[in-house]
Amino acid sequence: MRIAAAAALLAALTASSALAQTPPRPSKAPKQAVPAAPAKPSLSQLAALGDSAAQYLLGQAYRDGKGVKKNLAEAASWFAIAAGNGEKGAAMDLARAYEQGAGLKRDLHQAAQWWFRAGVLGDEAAKTRFLDLFLAGETDQIGGPTGAAWLEAVAVTGNVDAILALGEAYEKGEGLPADLAKARRWYLEAAYGNDAEAKFRLGRMLLSEPGAWRLVYKDRSREVDNKDRDKLYPTRAAALQAGGDEREPDVIRPGMVEAEQWLLEAARQGHAEAQYSLGMAYLGGMDLPFSLTNSVGWLSAAAWNGHAPALMVLADLAAKGQGFAGKDPVRAWVNYDFAAAQGAKPAEEARDRLAKSMNQRQLGRARQVAQDLRGN
Repeated sequence: MRIAAAAALLAALTASSALAQTPPRPSKAPKQAVPAAPAKPSLSQLAALGDSAAQYLLGQAYRDGKGVKKNLAEAASWFAIAAGNGEKGAAMDLARAYEQGAGLKRDLHQAAQWWFRAGVLGDEAAKTRFLDLFLAGETDQIGGPTGAAWLEAVAVTGNVDAILALGEAYEKGEGLPADLAKARRWYLEAAYGNDAEAKFRLGRMLLSEPGAWRLVYKDRSREVDNKDRDKLYPTRAAALQAGGDEREPDVIRPGMVEAEQWLLEAARQGHAEAQYSLGMAYLGGMDLPFSLTNSVGWLSAAAWNGHAPALMVLADLAAKGQGFAGKDPVRAWVNYDFAAAQGAKPAEEARDRLAKSMNQRQLGRARQVAQDLRGN
């Protein structure tokens, strides 16, 4: 029994010693704190950093009062910035705001500029709306070569308004380099289609071409042998220098004949400005051969169309007795009166001045004629 007990005690001691020599298990490492994700930039911050989409959204937020206090002026400001940075929708929203007067003062010129911007950014409907406003005269800025290309695309379809607008842009150099050859081409396109305005513009443009000088013999009987008759000189001085003692300068207007033709066609179609232009050209005797009869005839036609300057010129002629059987103060007073009714202050002053030199019978007759013509 003693031996067994001793053996058990020895085994227990051996086990305790082995346990004591076993290394302890390592303890778990403490959990590290996960860093917080950086804060997401706000819409305002993104917009301020130049994000065009954020700028557009911020503009919408200010317009609609979503997340921020409604502020239409601030909205317009952000739309303008976004549109400048390429956001087509922002340009269109701003165009609509100006066109409709939604939160902004209605301004069709500004609307057209933003429709143009949206068109440049690729929106076809915006191009169309810009051209509509341009052709309606709501803006006089064609938009340079880009806008001209859009306008030409419409003009080639036969749209007369577009043809005339394109011709005018080239004639006057408005937004494009002036190019009279292109202007003439477009005016001819509409003139051949029987458009009176195109005929008038074509005639006016041709009539304004600078004159040239040729040399003719002082003895006109020798003109049959003048082989240099068609040689032109840019100035009278140049022609004089080349003329010698036997020939003298003679001014010619290259576009005179064709200009008269187109103006006559427009005038016969009732175009008041063409009638007035013809009347003044015949009266002046420089752009067209002098003809007092033709002048009074076409000025009268323009006057019947209510053309105030024509009325004024006719009144002056009647007061002086030029182009009429004699001085006609009644006719003069009536024409001055009609011109004055259209707001021509000089006509009003001339009428009142003339009245002081008229007797009561003449003045009464003049007033009665004016009243009858007005249908009163």
